[in-house]
Amino acid sequence: MSIMKNSLLAIAMLIIGTSSANAGLMGSGVTANYHYATYGSILHTEISTVAAGNEWVNPTGFPGDWDAFDYIDIGDDYIHFDYKDDACCRWVNTSYNGFEFIFDSGVLADLSAVSFSANTDDYVDSMLSWVDDTLFVNWQGGNITGVDSVHINLTFASIPAPASALLLGLGLVGLSLRRRNK
Repeated sequence: MSIMKNSLLAIAMLIIGTSSANAGLMGSGVTANYHYATYGSILHTEISTVAAGNEWVNPTGFPGDWDAFDYIDIGDDYIHFDYKDDACCRWVNTSYNGFEFIFDSGVLADLSAVSFSANTDDYVDSMLSWVDDTLFVNWQGGNITGVDSVHINLTFASIPAPASALLLGLGLVGLSLRRRNK
């Protein structure tokens, strides 16, 4: 009975001690393409690495040559667009008018949801989508009148931290070997 109790205690300790980690964007490479009129028409492309700080400051090519952004910042779990004070226009309602963010392979594998932070403008979550490692932001007629910034939240599924998963696996192997030897 003591062996059974010790085994259950060991399993419980391993499970409790197993931490989880969240995937994120920090350190990944990102290519930002701006499409206008149709998805296949790229007006401008920029490349960066996601790090602490803004990825693009005063970018002049998004969209086209219209200088609307103070900066675009990508964090571990968000994308933030900050507009210049007089950027007070409506996005033209075309089949595609927005960004395509292409991240390094596997970076978005654990992405489970994408949503705009609460706002009172015409931004709706259906303007956001992703496939594999590409995130799409299709403004398609969204209203930015009087809006200083737009914040997109990225939610990643919790994944077991590699060291914790390894520890759990080693514990289970040890238990099975101990049982076999008795």
